[in-house]
Amino acid sequence: MIETYPLARQAHIGLVIASGMLFALRGIGVLSGARWSMQRSVRIASQIIDAGLLIAALSLLAMLQLNPFAVPWLATKLVLLVVYIVLGSLALKRAHSARARLVCFIAALLTFAFMVGVARAHHPLGLWHGLA
Repeated sequence: MIETYPLARQAHIGLVIASGMLFALRGIGVLSGARWSMQRSVRIASQIIDAGLLIAALSLLAMLQLNPFAVPWLATKLVLLVVYIVLGSLALKRAHSARARLVCFIAALLTFAFMVGVARAHHPLGLWHGLA
């Protein structure tokens, strides 16, 4: 199974990029009142990308035999993922005002960027770990 690691890793990275870009585009669309950003086909595309991302992540964990709760940077990523999902949901549909949607959108993007930093650095502080 480990021989497929490079493919799973590349799939994971590609899906992270696709998921982040689609979220950013949808968020801009929602904030500007564009109807396309909440169309069923766009929502389904987002769900398919995110499901693929989850499958790739779980595959990598299985291949590397990692317990995400025993590896601090992975545990941090899981917590940040939950925060990102909640903020993203508020930004795209659940927040009651445009200002709240904007704040949640910016916070979700910052959380996404921090998650990427944690993954790149393999450290709970992400790219900030050298400053601590």
